[in-house]
Amino acid sequence: MALTEKEKRKIEEEERIRSQYASTQPTSSQKHGVPAILSFFIPGLGQLIKGQVGKGIVIFFFTIIGYMFLIIPGVIIHIWQIVDAYNSN
Repeated sequence: MALTEKEKRKIEEEERIRSQYASTQPTSSQKHGVPAILSFFIPGLGQLIKGQVGKGIVIFFFTIIGYMFLIIPGVIIHIWQIVDAYNSN
């Protein structure tokens, strides 16, 4: 069964749209690396970027409280939340 010119053009157009759509999808580093870097500077920001608003706010306040009482708990929470921002979906 041979394709008509109209059908060929339609298939080519669909393939062009698919390739454009695939190029706009975030890469792995955009889904993981950017939130982790943002969380390094502001605790909880990576979670906020990923849409985990409540978790991001809680992490921000717990990190600040950890730094206020003792440096070590703040550093531990800060490092943990950077790893969490990288690994969470």
